[in-house]
Amino acid sequence: MENRENTGALTEQTLRLIVKKYSQDELMISEAYGDGGIDPLWPRFERAALNQMDDGDTALSRYAIWANTVRDNIISALELIDDAKPEEAGRLLTRAANAMSAFSDVQAYFDPMGMGKIE
Repeated sequence: MENRENTGALTEQTLRLIVKKYSQDELMISEAYGDGGIDPLWPRFERAALNQMDDGDTALSRYAIWANTVRDNIISALELIDDAKPEEAGRLLTRAANAMSAFSDVQAYFDPMGMGKIE
């Protein structure tokens, strides 16, 4: 993917290229934002959600950095599986799955179509 200044203009063609790049069985790592590391997973999520609640300008970039943190938890889990440490890998995969569920729960509150179920 070429480096370009963010204009906010995602085209259908660019979207298709992104989907093509990532919809494979080989691990692909985005370089759109810096690496997330495996922590601070939850504080990053909270900052993104709070910014979204306040209609802040940085919500999308905060969510993208948080997404990299989720991704890095998964990558670390894959490495732990290779190192025959399934319990530690399971903990990181559970964190990643829970983080994605938390994202869905939060987005249900912002859904203008009301398709999300809010508990």
